[in-house]
Amino acid sequence: MIALLCLLLAAPGPHAAGLKLLRAGRPAEAVPLFEQAQRRDPGNAAVAADLGTALLRLGRRAEAERQLRAAVAKDPRRWPAFATLASLLSEDPRRWDLADETIALLDRGLGLAKGEAASIGLHLARADFLRSVGRTAEARAELELLLRGEAAPAQQRRIVDLLDRVAADERLRAGEDWPEPEPAAAERAELARAEEGLRRGDSRAALGAAESLCAAHGGWRAPRWLRARALEELGRVDEAARELAVLVQLAPSQARAWRKLGELLAAHGGLLEAERADQALRQALALEPSWTDLWLVRARLALRRGRPSEAVRALTRLLREGSSDEAEVKRLLELARAQADLAPAPAGAPSRAPEPSPEARDLFRQAQEALAAAQPGESAQVLLARALEASPGFVDAAAAWVALGGELPAGTRDALWGDAPALLDLSAQVQRARPGDGRTLAAPWVDRAVELGAPEARFQRALLRLGTGDRSGALGDLTEYAASAPPPAHLDEARGLRAQLVPAAHLDPAETQARARLAEDRPEAALVALGARCEAGRPAGLLLAIGQVREYSGDLSDALACYRAALGADPGSAEVAQRFARAAARAPVADVEPHAEELRAAAISGTAAAEWALARVDLAQGRTDEALARVDAFLRAAPPDEPGLDAARATRDRLLRASDDAARTRWHRRAALAGAAALILFAAAIALVRGSTVSRALARRPRLYPAVARTVAGLRHDVLKHRASVLSAALEPGAREEVARALLQPEPVSRTVAQAYQRLRQEARAQGVSLRPLAREPVFGRLVRDLAAAESVLRKPSADPAPLAAIDGRLREVHGPALAELLRSGPRTRLSARELEGWIRGIEAEVRRGGAGWSSPSILVQGMEVEFPVDREALATIFANLLRNAQAAATPDGRVLVRLGEERDPAGRRMQVLLVGDSADGDLSLEAIESRESGRGLAIVRDLTREWHGHVVVRAEAAPLRKAIGACFPAGGGGAPA
Repeated sequence: MIALLCLLLAAPGPHAAGLKLLRAGRPAEAVPLFEQAQRRDPGNAAVAADLGTALLRLGRRAEAERQLRAAVAKDPRRWPAFATLASLLSEDPRRWDLADETIALLDRGLGLAKGEAASIGLHLARADFLRSVGRTAEARAELELLLRGEAAPAQQRRIVDLLDRVAADERLRAGEDWPEPEPAAAERAELARAEEGLRRGDSRAALGAAESLCAAHGGWRAPRWLRARALEELGRVDEAARELAVLVQLAPSQARAWRKLGELLAAHGGLLEAERADQALRQALALEPSWTDLWLVRARLALRRGRPSEAVRALTRLLREGSSDEAEVKRLLELARAQADLAPAPAGAPSRAPEPSPEARDLFRQAQEALAAAQPGESAQVLLARALEASPGFVDAAAAWVALGGELPAGTRDALWGDAPALLDLSAQVQRARPGDGRTLAAPWVDRAVELGAPEARFQRALLRLGTGDRSGALGDLTEYAASAPPPAHLDEARGLRAQLVPAAHLDPAETQARARLAEDRPEAALVALGARCEAGRPAGLLLAIGQVREYSGDLSDALACYRAALGADPGSAEVAQRFARAAARAPVADVEPHAEELRAAAISGTAAAEWALARVDLAQGRTDEALARVDAFLRAAPPDEPGLDAARATRDRLLRASDDAARTRWHRRAALAGAAALILFAAAIALVRGSTVSRALARRPRLYPAVARTVAGLRHDVLKHRASVLSAALEPGAREEVARALLQPEPVSRTVAQAYQRLRQEARAQGVSLRPLAREPVFGRLVRDLAAAESVLRKPSADPAPLAAIDGRLREVHGPALAELLRSGPRTRLSARELEGWIRGIEAEVRRGGAGWSSPSILVQGMEVEFPVDREALATIFANLLRNAQAAATPDGRVLVRLGEERDPAGRRMQVLLVGDSADGDLSLEAIESRESGRGLAIVRDLTREWHGHVVVRAEAAPLRKAIGACFPAGGGGAPA
C-alpha cells in the first residue's frame, strides 16, 4: 500500500504531461491535459499560458487569445505570455485597431519584467508587433538599441533576423502611393473641362490645362494622367513616357499608367527601352492580371531583346488560354522557337554664379590658415571680406563668413540669389558649421532654391521642416520631390521619411510582398508569401491576392475559386466582384456555370464583365437571344480598357450574322411560295419605274456628283438667275415682249434644261447608271413642265398672263430649293484627326518602302472633324499627293503641318480647306501648278479639285514653315450660287 501511494505521488500531473507533449510537437494531445489541469487549478497563470500556446499552434486563435490574456491578468510577471500574445496579435486582422492597447500591454510587461532574458524577449516582441502594424521606424530604433547592448549570440541572431524583416517591409512600403493634395473645387472643374476637351479631340487645350494644374499641384495624379494622354495624342511620345514615369513614381498602384507606359515604350522606345517597357508591363499585369493581351506585347519585346525562351513561355500561355489571335500567336511561337535554336545567350538650367577668381581663392586659403592657427578672428574676417569683394559668389568663403559673423553680405546674397545649387551648398555648409542656428539661417536660402525649381531643394526643405516639427509641410515637400523627373537622387531617403510621416496602410505585408514578387515575374514566390490555399475563413484581401496570382499564372479555374471565396468573405466589395466576373469571362464555361447566381448578382450591381460571363453561359446552353442581349449590355457599360471587348464584339457580329442568315432563310422560304406573284410584280415595277432619279443615282454612285453639280450650277445660274427671273415682270405693262424674248430666244429655256439633262444622262450612262426619262424625273421634269407652260403663255399675245406669276413663285420656292437639295445630297467625307492619322500612317509606310525619308507631320483640325463635299476616295488621293509632295520637299530635317478647317472666301462663302505646309526653301506658284502635265503629283491634285468644284491654293506660312499647298471646296456642296 505504501509503495502504491509513492507511485501515485511520483506520477506526473496533467499540466506536466501536457507540457511534455507540447514540447514534443503534439499540441492536439496536450490541449485536453491542459484543460484538465485548468479545471483543477483555475487560477494558475502557467497553465493558462501553456494552454494558449497549444491552442495557437492548432490555429484556434480566438480561444488562444482568451487564455493568454487570462494568463497575463493572473500573473503579469510571467513575460512569455506577453510575448506569445504579441506574436498572436501581430498576425491578427484587427492589429491596427488594437495597436495602442497592445503596445501599452507590452510596456506594462516590460515594467514588470525581471532579468535580461525577459527584457530582451519582450523588446523583441514589441519590435515585431510594431513592424506588423507598419511602424517600421520605431521597430528599427528599438532593435538597433538592443543590438548595441550585451545580448547572447542566439538573441543577436534573432535581432538581426528581425532587422532584416523590418528592412524588407520598408522596401515593400516603397511601393506605396504618395498622398495626394486637396485641389480646390475650381481646379477640379477645370480638370473636368480639360478631360471633356480631350474626348472631343482638342488635345492642345487639354494639354495646357493639365500643365497649369500640374504646376500648381505636383503630387496630383489626375492632371498628370491627362497630360500624358494629351501628349500622346499630339505625337509627343517621349514627353508622354516621361510624364507616365513620374506618375507611376507617385502612384505605383495605378495599373493604367503602367500599361500605357509599357505600350508606349514597346511601340516607340526601341531596343534600349525594351527592358524598361517589359518591367512596366509586368507591373501592369501584377496589378491587373486580366489584361492578357499584354502577354503578346511582352512576347514581342522578348523577341526583340533576343530572349526567345521568355517569348515561348508567354506565347504558350496565350495559346493554352486561347485569349488572343491564335494565328498571330502561332506565328510568333514558330519565330521564337527558331530564335531559341540560333540565338546566343543574352548578356546580362538656372543661372550660375561665376567661378571664384584666383585672387579670391588665395585670400580664402589665407583665411583658413589664420583660423587654423587660432589667430584673432578679425584678421580672418578681413581676409574673407576681401575674398567676397573679389568674388561675391564664392560659396566656401560665404559659408565661412556666416559661420563667423552670422549673416550673409548683401553682395554675396545678390550674386547667389539666382544659383540654386550654390544656395543649397551654402545652406549645407552653414548647417554643419553652426549646429545651433544653422537651420534658421539656411531656411530662406533653401526657400529661394525651391522657387528656382531645383528638385533637391524640396528634399532639403523637408529636412528643415522636420527639424522644426512641421510634419505636414515636410510631407508636402517630399511629395513634390517624388514628382520630379528624372527620379531624384534621394528618392529612397524620401520614401524612408514618408514611412515616418504617413501611417502604414492596413495591408497585410504578405499581400505587398506577393505583389512585388509578381512584378518580378515570380508567381511561385508570390504564392509562397501568401499561402496557396483559398480556404473559407481567410481574409477577403488575402483571398483576392491569391486569386490574382493564380490568374497571372493562367490558372483560371483556381483563380475563380479564390475570387468566389473572397466574394463570400466580403459580398459588398466591388473590386472582388469585378475580378470574379473578369475571371469568369475567360474561364472554361463548365467552371463558370455553377457560379451563375453570383454572376447575376454582380451584373445587377453594375459589374459589366458579369454580363459577358453570363452571355458565354447562355451561348453554351443555346439561349442565343439572351446571350445577344447580355453582350449588348456588356458593350454599352464596359469602359474602353475592359478585357474581352474584342471577343464580345466578334461574338455579337457572329450572332447577328446567324440571325440574318436565319431571317434570309425564312424569307427565301416565303419567296418560294409566292414566286410567280413576285416575278409578275417585279416585272410590273420594272415597266413602271425604269431608270433612277438623280438623287438615288447620287446615293448609289457618288462619282456622278461632279457632273450633277456642274449641271445644277449651270441651270441655277443661266436659267433661274438670269433668263427665268424676268417672269416676275411679265404682268407689268409693255414688259411682256421682253420677257418672251428672254425665255424663247435664242432657243426656248425649257429646251435648254432638257438638253442639259440629256447630257447628264449620257454622263451617268458612261458611269453605269441609267437615269429616268425627263418626263418622270421629279426635279428636272417638273422644272421643264413649268417652263414649257410659261413659254406657251408667252407665245400667245392674247393669253391671260396671270399663270406666269404662279409659275414664277414655283421657280423661286420649289424648283430652286429642289436643285439646291440635289447639291446637298452629294457625297460628304467627314475627316477627323484620328482618321487623318490613319491616312498618314498608310502614306508613311508607302514612302518608307520606297526608301525616302519621312518627317512626322503635325495635325491641326478645327473642331472635332471637318466635312468635305468630296468623295472619300478622291479626297484621300488629293491628300496623299499633297503630303507626298510636302515630304519630298521637307525631308530630312524639315517640318510638315496638316491643317483642316473652315474659312470664308472674298465673296463671303464658307469654304472647307485642306492644307499641307512644309518648311522647304523655294517658292511655288499657282501658275506653276497649272502648267504641270496631268497624271502626277500636284497635277492630280489640281485636276481632282476642279472635278469636285474646288480650287487649289498656295499660301505663304509663318516660320518655321515656308509655304502651304491645298484644296478649297465650297461648304454647301459646290456649284455657283443661284
